[in-house]
Amino acid sequence: MARVFPTRAERSRARLGTDRGVFDTLRWLARRTWSVAPENPRLALAFRAEERAGLMLAALVRTAIVLAAALWIALTSNYQGGAFAFVLGEALVLAVIGVVQFDLARRRINPPWLKYFWATLDCALLTLLIMARNPFVEGGPPPSTILRESLILLYLVFLVQAAFTFSPRLVVWCGLCIVAGWSVVLFWVMGKPGVFFDLGLPDESGIRAYTARYANPFYFPLSKWLIEVFAVALLTLGLAVAVARSRRLVAQATHAERARSNLARHFSPNMVETLSLSDQPFDRVRRQNAAVLFADIRDFTRFAEGADPDDVIELLRAFHGLLQHHVFEAQGTLDKVMGDGLMATFGVPVASSADAARALRCARAMLAAIDEWNTEREAIGLHAIRIGIGLHYGPVVAGNVGSEQRLAFEVIGDTVNTASRLQVLSKELGVRMAISSDVIAAATRELGEAAGALSGDLHRHGDIALRGRETTISVYSLA
Repeated sequence: MARVFPTRAERSRARLGTDRGVFDTLRWLARRTWSVAPENPRLALAFRAEERAGLMLAALVRTAIVLAAALWIALTSNYQGGAFAFVLGEALVLAVIGVVQFDLARRRINPPWLKYFWATLDCALLTLLIMARNPFVEGGPPPSTILRESLILLYLVFLVQAAFTFSPRLVVWCGLCIVAGWSVVLFWVMGKPGVFFDLGLPDESGIRAYTARYANPFYFPLSKWLIEVFAVALLTLGLAVAVARSRRLVAQATHAERARSNLARHFSPNMVETLSLSDQPFDRVRRQNAAVLFADIRDFTRFAEGADPDDVIELLRAFHGLLQHHVFEAQGTLDKVMGDGLMATFGVPVASSADAARALRCARAMLAAIDEWNTEREAIGLHAIRIGIGLHYGPVVAGNVGSEQRLAFEVIGDTVNTASRLQVLSKELGVRMAISSDVIAAATRELGEAAGALSGDLHRHGDIALRGRETTISVYSLA
């Protein structure tokens, strides 16, 4: 029987394809690893601040290392007089440059190009110091010993310093400067009289001849230089990728946290967790059943006209905070805040098996919370707050609306309009809450006989014609 699905190896080969496919895959991996998530201006400024702090820290560490090396030279060196002063001066020059870097970064004199200048200067200066011969020392080892003693390791201090700044481009630039500086040393040594070299690999002359050649202090193998440069290149690439990945992860984490904070303003905590696991939770327009709740403060306009603006804002913040708490407690969604009122939905964007019951329970909790709040207000001489609530259950349309410049997730439809009309009707009827029979029916389907605890004390008004609706609707109320 023929296989219908390809094996894992076949899928891998299909993804890679020809040589062109391999290169495309490698380029994709490079872009995925190197690129960072889009940074908003605040995040870019934060990275700039971290680069500055990293440069200051690296300058201090580098200066401490160089001063420790200078101290070690002072305690262990056999040089005396001018020879000793020359060696100690080389170390102090590097330390002074580190101090200057720290001071400029501390004073926020750090334009973007300056860090590249410091990397270039450091590598160039170290190259000159490596090639410099102590004028107070006669004789000394031949120049070829510079390459044989792996002095390229001294450059790695600058590479680590570049990594401290969290700038992958600076790491790469510093790596290039190290390779360039070590190449200058190579060509300088190759041009010295008496120095000879080859690839440094054993040949037909035998191991003894190779050993004798290596024992000559004027000889150096090019293979050693190539290995060192290759190792520095790998280290540079690894550090650059690590720094780039760190920036990307920070940017992604910041973006995710900002998205979660935005969601937390509208959805209950458990809903935020669910939505945050979806890449595009609002892109698909959907039609579903949901419970819609409107609530607002009665006679708020008259109160606001004669009240101090600060008192008005303080009242609204307390009111919205109180009602929002109960919306989230009932696992609802705060759709919008409208001056002295709000709109909440239950079942959007994710429907559940008890949306109507949760909406009804939330409405009752709101009224109880307002009663308790009024007791506290009256105890300190403030007027009581009266609210009206409208609640309806039915089909809604939910999805993103707006333009590319501004998108908003909206819940629309006759159910929303009816809930708003019921809230207005609650004032006309002189009750605190007006509820459609659709909410009662849906809650009964969801909870069965247990729904009686939520609807048993509601008063039925019969069929009422609401403004904007051609058909009547059966209304219940709570005084």
